[in-house]
Amino acid sequence: MANSHSAFIGLMQRARNVKRWPLMAQFQSEMLSTHIYEAAVIAHMLGVIAKEVYGEAIEPDRVAAMAIFHEGSEIAGMSDIPSPVKYHDPETTQAIKKLERRFEQMLIKTLPEPLQSSYEPLILQDKNDVHVRLAKAADVLCAYLKCDYELAKSNHEFSNAMEEMEIQLERYREMHPCVDYFCKVFLEDAKGTLDEQTKDLDWVENANQANLKHT
Repeated sequence: MANSHSAFIGLMQRARNVKRWPLMAQFQSEMLSTHIYEAAVIAHMLGVIAKEVYGEAIEPDRVAAMAIFHEGSEIAGMSDIPSPVKYHDPETTQAIKKLERRFEQMLIKTLPEPLQSSYEPLILQDKNDVHVRLAKAADVLCAYLKCDYELAKSNHEFSNAMEEMEIQLERYREMHPCVDYFCKVFLEDAKGTLDEQTKDLDWVENANQANLKHT
C-alpha cells in the first residue's frame, strides 16, 4: 500500500474550523461543517424528488455524496473565498479556479492509492453531471436560507447576497423541476420558527395534558 497513514479524515474534520462568509458581519457565524451537513440533506431531498416525483434517472445518495465533498478545496486549505474577490475579474476567477483544482488534487493524494479512484469523481466533480448540478442547487438553497435568516435578524449586510441568491435560485428552478418542487413544498417552512414548523404535530396538546395532570 502506497500510503500507510492518511490525513484525509483529519482534513475533512477541519471543516468545523472554516468560517463561511468571512468578510461579512453575521448574527450567527456559519462554519463549513454545518453548511456541508445542510447541503447534503437538501441535496438528497432534491435527488429523491427528481427520482420519485419526476421519474428521472437520479441516484439520491450520489447527489448527497457530491454535496458532502463539494467544498473539497476549502477543506484542503483554500478556506472560503468571498464572491466579490473570487469573481472580481475573469483573470482572478480563472486563477482561483485553478488553485481550487490543485487543492482538490492534493486532498485526493492524501488517500491510500486503492481508495483514490473512488473519491476522485466526488472531489474533482464533473460540472456536466446532473448529480453535481443538483448538489450545486442545494448549495445555493443553503446560501439563500442563510441570507434569509440573517435578514430576518435585521442584518442588512446580507441584502446584496440575497439578491444574488434569488437570481441563482430562479435559474435552478427553471432548469430542474425538482428544485422548483422543493421551493414550493419546503422552502417557506424552512424559514419558520420551531413552533411554526411543528404546528401540525400533537406535541403541544400532549404537553398541556401532561402538565395539567400534575397540577
